[in-house]
Amino acid sequence: MGTPVSQMVSITNQSTSSVQIAQLTTSISAFTVSAGALPINLPAGGSLQVQVSYDPGSTADSTGQLNVEAKTGTSLNLTGAVRLHGQGSTVSSLTELSCAKSSMIGAGTDTCTVTLSAVDSSKSITVNLASSSSAVTVPASVSVPSGAISASFTANVSAVAASQSVALTATQGSVAKTTSIALGGSASTSAPSISALSCGSSSFTGAGTTTCTVSLSSAAPSGGASVAVASNDSAVTVPANVTVASGLATASFTANAASVTTSQTATIAASANGSSHSVTVQLNAAVPALGLSATSLAFGNVSVGTAVTKSVTVTSSGTAAVTINSDSISGTGYSVSGGSFPATLNPGQAAVLTVQFDPTTASSVSGQLTISSNASTQTVSLSGTGSTVTPTVSAISCSSTSITGSLADSCTVSLSGSAPTGGVKVSLAASNAAVTVPSSVTVPATATSTTFTANAASVTSAQSVTLTATTGSTLRTASLQLNAATPALTVNATSIGFGGVVVNNSTTQTVTLTSSGKAAVTVNSVAVTGSGFSASAVSLPATLNPGQAMTLTLTFDPSAVGSATGQLSISSNSATNPSVTVGLSGTGNPHQVDLSWQAPSGSSVTITGYNVYRAPGGTSSFAVVNSMDTQTAYTDTNVQTGQSYNYYVTSVDSAGMESAPSNTTTIAIP
Repeated sequence: MGTPVSQMVSITNQSTSSVQIAQLTTSISAFTVSAGALPINLPAGGSLQVQVSYDPGSTADSTGQLNVEAKTGTSLNLTGAVRLHGQGSTVSSLTELSCAKSSMIGAGTDTCTVTLSAVDSSKSITVNLASSSSAVTVPASVSVPSGAISASFTANVSAVAASQSVALTATQGSVAKTTSIALGGSASTSAPSISALSCGSSSFTGAGTTTCTVSLSSAAPSGGASVAVASNDSAVTVPANVTVASGLATASFTANAASVTTSQTATIAASANGSSHSVTVQLNAAVPALGLSATSLAFGNVSVGTAVTKSVTVTSSGTAAVTINSDSISGTGYSVSGGSFPATLNPGQAAVLTVQFDPTTASSVSGQLTISSNASTQTVSLSGTGSTVTPTVSAISCSSTSITGSLADSCTVSLSGSAPTGGVKVSLAASNAAVTVPSSVTVPATATSTTFTANAASVTSAQSVTLTATTGSTLRTASLQLNAATPALTVNATSIGFGGVVVNNSTTQTVTLTSSGKAAVTVNSVAVTGSGFSASAVSLPATLNPGQAMTLTLTFDPSAVGSATGQLSISSNSATNPSVTVGLSGTGNPHQVDLSWQAPSGSSVTITGYNVYRAPGGTSSFAVVNSMDTQTAYTDTNVQTGQSYNYYVTSVDSAGMESAPSNTTTIAIP
């Protein structure tokens, strides 16, 4: 115990595509894991080295696990766990013998490990080894170096004619640990059969990939097992074969599905050693489609010689790429730009076309935008009117029509058509000085509207305001309702307790006053009653705008022992509760003297108690004030203001002998 030990764990991506190691955790606090910054992408065939540390807090057995959370490129969640075991010990002893492979077919090697209960930093530990069969040979011993908790050795396995189990034994002193390796005979040396084949996705619309897994009936022999893989449809491609690594029973590969124009079913087959399994994949036809953000564009009244534009967004909304072959437009004064065709848009991609209306005569003009693609022909109807008459104001509106308190209101003026070159000036007015607006705004060329700000002030009585927008002889109005703003005052406490305070000492608390209404509130007066209570000086009357606050500091300074009560009174012009009271309470506590001392050290007899002596200041008339108390502290509450006292302490042993006095200390009471 007290010596952390670490081991490395290798996490290998045995699939054919990358995975993301998202999180590494341990199930109990005795084990910790370190692997650098996560998440981390692990390519196909790549490995991540993880350091697992064990720091036991006791000699108890510790069993936990390292949890691995990962994700594939297709957002498939993967989990795995590694069993962790350790035991705290004050003496290093053999705790475990394990081998990487629990079964083998044919000749090969197996890596085995002996593990100790604790690190011995002073010397190496020798562990003796033995095998129950000559088919598996091990070294006579293995040495665990000082500072390490484990050591590995190689077990050499020979091919056997008949299946058998071989026991390996590790011995250190009187402690022995065993493990076994199952050896497959010549009758089982043939490659195992295919037991299953599965794929993560069995249906595709458009192109995509999926991870497939082939499973064997038993672990692959030394050298691994080769599995042939094939697809009966060229739209689905797979590798020609996949190898299941020695000692494992599964391997993964990637199937790539291409986009198809007609629905079809593909079969993926895996075969080995005369056995096979297959899985079907449904390929759905990918269909191109084209979506429009609008099916009609209305330009309204546009001044002759003024060009106005609007846009249409075309989106590939199908499951296959759409090819826009061309766009065309009809109608006098209409034109289109923004597209370079033919152009291909993958699913989800979009393009923006700009349609312009530039009338040459004062008349209504209709037209049509036509978009041709490999999906279907789409059309957008166009309408507009050329005008030689300057457009007039058609509407005025504001975001807020009912206002309480002050507000900057956003308002809009609209025209009957698009403004010509130079724009259109709109005059503005308000019927009440409580609302101010600019004298005019200009709607810019080609626009049909513009915005301005109406600033409403706080009012004390409800009233209506009319906003007027004028162009020439045309005017439009909008009404605003101004509601009376009322003051309100909020106090953050209804009572304050100061607790116990030593006489002639002070403590403070604060109270916050907040303007919580729509109009400014005026605090007219603050008064405090009750012995020992007072409030900090503030400048009154004080006006707080909505949202503003002020803080009062209250003080309790008791002059006598006992309970005390008081009251804080606040007067304001608040529409509700103009007079607010806050209850005050506190207790005056007497003076006291707290004494403490160290117990004597090195005494050969037991101390049974202490005597505390006191004398008035300036005298030597000491008298016992506390006798034979076993505590090394004493509180003297019988003291008077303005006096001083001398104290010393003696100890009494089990024989009744009293020690010499301690040093004398003098305390003055304020």
